[in-house]
Parts: sequence; C-alpha cells; structure tokens
Amino acid sequence: METVQIHIEQQQFKSVRNEGFTLSSMRWAVFFFLMASLLGLLMRYFFVGSVFEAIEYKNILHAHSHIALLGWGYLLVTGILVFTFVKNQERLRLYKKLLFGTVLANIGMLLSFPVQGYGLFSITFSTIHLLISYVFAFHFLKDLAKAEKSTGTYLIKFALIWMLISSIGLWAVAPIGATLGRLHPLYFMSVQWFLHFQLNGWFVYALLGILAYQLEIKGWGIAFSQVKAWILHFSLLLTYALAVSWSTPIRGLFLINAVGVILQAIAYYWILKPYVQQAFPNFSIPNSWINRVMYLGLFSLVLKAAIQVALVIPDVATIAYTIRMYVIGFVHLVMLGAITFGLGAYSLKNQVLPISSLSKWGWFSLSLGFILTEILILGQGTLIWAKMGFLPNYYLFLFLSSIFFPIGLILILTDIFRKNNTLKTSEQTIQIMKNNTQILINRKTMKSTMLMSFGVALLLMTSCGGGSNESQGTYTPPSAQTTEKQADPKGVGEIRSVDLGEGIDEAMASKGKAIVDMKCTACHQLNDKRVVGPGFQGVTSRRRPEWIMNMITNVDVMLDEDPVAQALLEECLTRMPNQNISIGDSRDILEFLRKNDLEKTGSMDAALK
Repeated sequence: METVQIHIEQQQFKSVRNEGFTLSSMRWAVFFFLMASLLGLLMRYFFVGSVFEAIEYKNILHAHSHIALLGWGYLLVTGILVFTFVKNQERLRLYKKLLFGTVLANIGMLLSFPVQGYGLFSITFSTIHLLISYVFAFHFLKDLAKAEKSTGTYLIKFALIWMLISSIGLWAVAPIGATLGRLHPLYFMSVQWFLHFQLNGWFVYALLGILAYQLEIKGWGIAFSQVKAWILHFSLLLTYALAVSWSTPIRGLFLINAVGVILQAIAYYWILKPYVQQAFPNFSIPNSWINRVMYLGLFSLVLKAAIQVALVIPDVATIAYTIRMYVIGFVHLVMLGAITFGLGAYSLKNQVLPISSLSKWGWFSLSLGFILTEILILGQGTLIWAKMGFLPNYYLFLFLSSIFFPIGLILILTDIFRKNNTLKTSEQTIQIMKNNTQILINRKTMKSTMLMSFGVALLLMTSCGGGSNESQGTYTPPSAQTTEKQADPKGVGEIRSVDLGEGIDEAMASKGKAIVDMKCTACHQLNDKRVVGPGFQGVTSRRRPEWIMNMITNVDVMLDEDPVAQALLEECLTRMPNQNISIGDSRDILEFLRKNDLEKTGSMDAALK
C-alpha cells in the first residue's frame, strides 16, 4: 500500500509541475496580448485626439506588431505545444529557462521600441528572441519525434520548420539594406517573407496541427497523404507572390498567387472538414460558450481562405494590397480571429486557461471587440473601393470598439492570477505530500536495509561458523551609401507645369476632398502629425505643385528615382501604393491640399516663392 501511495503522490506532483509551467506561459502570453492591445488603442487614438509630441506613431506601430507576434502569438503556440507533448520534468525545466529568456526579450522590446523604434536595444532584444526560438525549435522537434506519427504531429513539425524559414527574411534585411539600401524591392520582400511565413506558415500550421491532433487522440483519423501535404506546402510558397507584388507590382505574380490560393483552399478543406464534422455537426452554432469561441476561430480561418480565393481576380488582388484597411483587416483576421480564438478555445477545452464566469466575460469582450473592429475596418475599406467616402466618425467608433480588447484581457488575466494562487496552494500541499512521501521512502529503505543486513550477517555466520567482526534579426541597417542625385523640384513624371489660377477653386477642392477621404486618410492626416505617412499640413509650402501631382499619379517611378520621395520612404518604411489616380483627379487633390494649408497655416504655395 505504501508503494501505491508513493506512486500516486509522485504523479500528482508531476501534474502540478506541468500545470504550473503552462499557466506561467499563458499568463505571460496574455500579459503581452494586453500590452499589444493597449499599444493598438494608442495607435487608434492618434486619429481622434492629441498625443505627446515625443510619441511617434511608427515606433508604437513597431512595438505593437512585435509584441503581438513574438509575445502573444509565440508564447500562446509554444505554451500549448509544450503542454500537449512534454511531460518529462527534466525537459520542462529546460523549457522553463527558455520561457524566462523569451519573456525578458519581449519586455526589452516592449520598453525599447516605443522610445527608439528600430535601434540598438530593440534590435538586440529582437535578435535574442530569434535565437531563443531556434533553441526551442531544436529541442521541441526532438520531443515531438517521440510522439506517435500522425497528421497532427506532421503539421506541427512543419509549423516549426516554417518558423525557421520565416527568419531567413530577418537575416536578409541586414546585407540587403547595407548593399542595396532600404528602398530596394528586395528589402521589402525580405520583410514580407518574414510576415508571410510567420502568419500563414508558423501560426496557421500550428493551429491546423493542434486541431488535427486533438481529433486523433479522440480516435478520429485525418487522411492526409504526402501528395496532399505537399499541395499545402506548395500553396504557401505560391501565395507569397501577392506579398511580393506589394513592392514589385508584376502582372504575372497575380497568376502565381491565384494558383496558390486555390490549392490552399483545397488543402484547408481536407484538414478542417473532419474537425468541423466532429465538433460542429450540421454546422449548428454550439450552446457552449467555449465551443462558440472555437467556432469564431474556425470561421475566421475559413473566411481568410475565402477572401484569398477572391484574389484570383487581378483587380481584386490589387485592391487587397492597395487599400490599407483590407491589409489590416486580413492580418487581424488571421492573428486575432483564427489564432487567438482557435487556440484560445483549445486552451480552454484542455484547461490550459482557466474557465469561470470571469473568463467567460473576458472572452465575450474579446469577441465583441474583434467582430466590431473587423466590420468597421473591412466595411470602411469596401466603401473606399466603392468610392463612397468615409463612415461618419469612423476613427472614433474604431477607437471605442478597440477598448473591448484590453477590458477582456484584464478579466482573463485576473482569472489566470486567481488560478495561479490556487495552484500555489496546491503546490504547497503537494510539497508537504512529497516530504511525507520521502519519509515513507526513507522508512521503506530503512526496513529493506535492516533485512538485507540481517540476511548478510546470517550468511556470513553460516559461511564462517559464527562470529561477527547515491531558445528581425529583426535588423534595420543604415542605407547603403550611394552617389547623391540632384532632386528635380518638379519630381519625375509627365506633369511639368500647373496653372494654379487665382485663389481657391471650391468645386475642385470639394472633389479633391472626396478623393482624399476615400484613398488617403488611412495613412495621412490633414494636420502635421505623422501616422503611417507624413501629415498633409504645409505640403504646398514644402513641395512644388508639379511634384505633388507627380507623386500622386506616378508614385512607383517617384519612389524609384526621386531623391525626396526616397527619403520619405526611408523615413516612413511604408511604400505608398499606386492607386491609379488620374491627372485630373490629382489636380483636384492638389486644390484641396492648398485649401487645407490656407485654413490651417494661413499660407499656401510657398514652395513657388
């Protein structure tokens, strides 16, 4: 009986140790999600209120994206993987050390990016995170190899492989930036390489693999041959073409992307169909709130694939990367929708995350924030595409809807800390049990020793006839030194002379405002504040009218050849899309910018003087 009791108590202690590691990982993951949501809220406040001059939008943007991907996303996925596949206590101690290093790296990025953007400290902490992820991948692949081979483990293995492949883009930006400069298309392609294979490779494969594995341990099989697997891999490679077209708009890339998204949709169908049939028979909305969270995650993944299928039409694909709302909405659909709710529901089902009324309201708030913001972002993008202007108070409503994210995360984090306190009490109890177990072991050992000693003594006495004598980089290098080119104040393009007329033409300015509202205000504000791109205030006093109109109508050539446009691109690190604006429409925009400058600064056209 004592032996049975010892075995049970040892197993209980190991279970608590495993749960403690996982809860710690999830606690930090949710904490960084909260930080990313607050940074995102601050970014949206830029459009509705005033912020301190010392706070730069692009620095907040870099901090938000890094903490969301490398804090929340990375810790969520790796925490679930360790929870699911690693039980050995020695291995758990190793992963605990890696978790400690990952947390420190994320805290470093959280503190440095808002202050300096890409700089010495932020790049150092990003590189540390990257190196830790290599160590994690190396050790986890060894642990994964011990599991029974299945579709789930196969997809998880390739999730890690794609994570490693995505990092090639980070290492590439250093030599490309040093030799070709940060304005070269290869530089932007390297950044897009990292983002594409992180989102659609590392995170999506991990989600698909975990869902498949969950089915398999319940006795369901997913027929997924090598041919089907390579169709999935091939689709991932081909869909990178759309990301390339963002910086290098070549018609043939759209065809490559079209083939990729069709193959991807087929592969997703093969993997998700068995899971949906088992989890959601008849496609009915489940009664359980946890299953509804899972439903939202799966719906987001299916919607992602459906949107990508629509991109087989070249004009639609052009719109997708030209309208910034669509880009943001799509990234959120993958990261917030599919990954957060898909893996979040898995964590709740397996008690990786706590389940209570507090947790329920937290996830409800997250879901509400996600649905409202996606409707606003994608809806506004559609209005821009349809040339129907902006929703009234769009940015205000977007800001208010985003408040639901930190509210929900605070509730979830509070519940995690509550469970953590309970777990600490359990650990103390288990420690007492462990001490008692050790006493039992010592007693048992003493008894065994006495019996053995007696037996040895008896043997000696018989023989002698009596007697007795114990695991971006994220690195942004300085531009290559190039021969300085003399800038033409009129820019590069066919517009060499502009007749401004007398005063402001109100009819032209009104038409120009409508176009600016539709195509420009997602990246530019009418004041002097920089968001994605520079503010419009004072532009007619800094640039000649010909330069402004050439920048609007001939943006690709301007970014390639005009030194002033290149300097702006290097400063903003976001390539202005070609929105195919006609010369007539660009003249209307110019007139509106003249009127805006006159109203805000009291002067205009100073560049002509």
